[in-house]
Amino acid sequence: MRLTDGEYRDLGRLWLNARHLSRFGAGLRSAVAAQESVTRGALADLIEEGARAGDFEVDDALGAALHILVTVDGLGAYANDDEQVAHPALDDMVIAVAERLLGLAPGTLRARA
Repeated sequence: MRLTDGEYRDLGRLWLNARHLSRFGAGLRSAVAAQESVTRGALADLIEEGARAGDFEVDDALGAALHILVTVDGLGAYANDDEQVAHPALDDMVIAVAERLLGLAPGTLRARA
């Protein structure tokens, strides 16, 4: 699970830098927008699939996906901070937000991963 292991920091740095640099070049801007669209669509589809299967209830899959992705991006803002605030809330922040949005009990997603 990338959001909860050491890989996230490097991925966060890459994405943070790509987003920043995309402001200065049309090619990178297009690539970043395309990846964001794919990621957003895939997450919304996954949420809709889980709702159809009865795993959880959600009224707006795209809205839930956007909340989750904005939380991921917010957490990514810490990627370049070598003196990052050490707090357990950062370890499970995205998971906790996803569980809340999907009406799942705390710990459900980690148990299913």
